[in-house]
Amino acid sequence: MSIDRFIAEVKRFGLSRTNRYTVRFRPPVSIYHDMQSILLLCDQVNLPGVSYSTTQNRMYGEFREVPYEKLYDNLSFSFYVDRKMEVKAIFDRWMEYIQHPTRRTFNYYDKYIVPITVTVQDLTEKTQYTIELFECYPKQISSIQLDSASKDVMKLQVSMQYKWFKTKNETALQNEENTGAPNVPNVPINNNVMPRIF
Repeated sequence: MSIDRFIAEVKRFGLSRTNRYTVRFRPPVSIYHDMQSILLLCDQVNLPGVSYSTTQNRMYGEFREVPYEKLYDNLSFSFYVDRKMEVKAIFDRWMEYIQHPTRRTFNYYDKYIVPITVTVQDLTEKTQYTIELFECYPKQISSIQLDSASKDVMKLQVSMQYKWFKTKNETALQNEENTGAPNVPNVPINNNVMPRIF
């Protein structure tokens, strides 16, 4: 691709920005009911990565790396902490809901897990990408350093555990709706073996 074509494509379609996103989730009902004001304080979130564990396999010739397990990165949030410290209190109660602080007993798994949705918008606030994560719960709440010499705004880091996620690209869905067929990439057929489409 020439530099002129690259510039033309960027001017025509633009590039995604990291500051255009929305986070949606609701902790277990017994913890908190109104999350709209809390979610506005979320200043950072990551789109989790995914990888495969592989093992070496050889039928003949060289080794081939074959996947056997799918691995998901943790979902991390960063929140500005409000004056009433409600952001901190919500996640503290959620952790206590997972394990009782005095009895040390754990709650049932399906009682403390929730779905989380992260959407990415363009400059016109139109959603372009959505990731939905399932069976989420807070795995770690980072410590907050208090400092008498600092005037920085307090921030809370939260790492969420989840089981799996699915993604949705709005442009791909529009292409599928317009053509009436799924947007499947062209995969070359080698050795008379049909490609497997999942």
